[in-house]
Amino acid sequence: MIKKLQRKFVAIAMLSIIIVTVTIFSIIAIGSYTETRRQTDELINMIIDNNGLMPQYKRRTDNEFITKETEFSTRYFTVILDDFDNVKQANMDNIAAVTKDDVDTILSNILKNDRKSTGYYENLKYKIVELDNGDRLIVFLDITFQINSLKSMARKTVIVLLSGYIVVFIAVYIFSKRALKPYIKNIEKQKQFITNAGHELKTPLAVIIADVDVLEMTTGEDNEWVTSIRNQANRLNTLIKSLLNLANVEEEKKKLIYTEFSLTEVIKESVNDFKALLQDRKVEFDNSNDIKISAQEDSIKQLITILLDNAIKYTENDGIISIQLSKHGRNTKLEISNTCQNIDKINFKKLFDRFYREDKSRNKKKDGYGIGLSIAKSIVDMHKGKISAYKKDDNMICFRVII
Repeated sequence: MIKKLQRKFVAIAMLSIIIVTVTIFSIIAIGSYTETRRQTDELINMIIDNNGLMPQYKRRTDNEFITKETEFSTRYFTVILDDFDNVKQANMDNIAAVTKDDVDTILSNILKNDRKSTGYYENLKYKIVELDNGDRLIVFLDITFQINSLKSMARKTVIVLLSGYIVVFIAVYIFSKRALKPYIKNIEKQKQFITNAGHELKTPLAVIIADVDVLEMTTGEDNEWVTSIRNQANRLNTLIKSLLNLANVEEEKKKLIYTEFSLTEVIKESVNDFKALLQDRKVEFDNSNDIKISAQEDSIKQLITILLDNAIKYTENDGIISIQLSKHGRNTKLEISNTCQNIDKINFKKLFDRFYREDKSRNKKKDGYGIGLSIAKSIVDMHKGKISAYKKDDNMICFRVII
């Protein structure tokens, strides 16, 4: 349980950090892309406004990215087309990466695919405007530098983020142990308290039960007060045993000893042990396949007993209990289903919580303290398996175990 809590703590911390950092860097990346796009658009518009040539530098406050060197560092070329898309004029003086032969290929592609007024072709951004005489001016701006800058920033960002995540993960994992130390100590104290209190209570309880036996011999078995004392003493004794079992299961996680045995035979023996209680209920179990598992046998027997006892407890007379056992890949799947009244009122998410009972009124017609299924879950977790409960049919609940 502590390991699972630590994993959740680390996962939540890392997820929070990832969401925050990715959001921040995404905003920065979007802002950089938007600003780069704005600057390239402004450069193209300046060339268009100056009849296809980059204007000489003039200090302006609205485009501070324009400097005296912009005129010489900007790579671009322009093309003038007539009404029939024939090239009337091409100015290639300000670019070296594109030749006149390339111009025909570029024009055929952008004019063939669409006739948008602006767009991209490989590392070129272009804009088409119509001149007063009906011709069209196309300005192509080489944005290789801007694209490489954005790609470089993206690569560096990814490297920095991944490196940062690794460092943060190690730090969070190490410090999570320190953060959880008080909680771990508290859990250990609770377990120790339950164990000590349980053993301390067993002695006076044994004396009370012995005194009740003496009272029955002296007053007779039909004395309602003596009977009430015995019943309550037995209930308290059952509760103490359940609490000790729960504490023992948690301790056994540290000293698991696996052996191979027949799960089919364990289920058959458990069903046979409950034969007296199953007389008014129909049990369906196909035991033709002998399925063996490697696990702690005593714990698995306890698991089967808990699930069968729970099924019997909530199955009315003439109800059905179905047991299905099969292989599930490398694991084994066990499903114990039973007919159940008021199934829609069951909170399946809380069934395995300690001391939870779906009967809010604590109806004494059904014995139990909401510990059994919690012990079952601890046993399954101990074997690194999964246990779940779900509504199988309109009036049937199913407990599924995969180990």
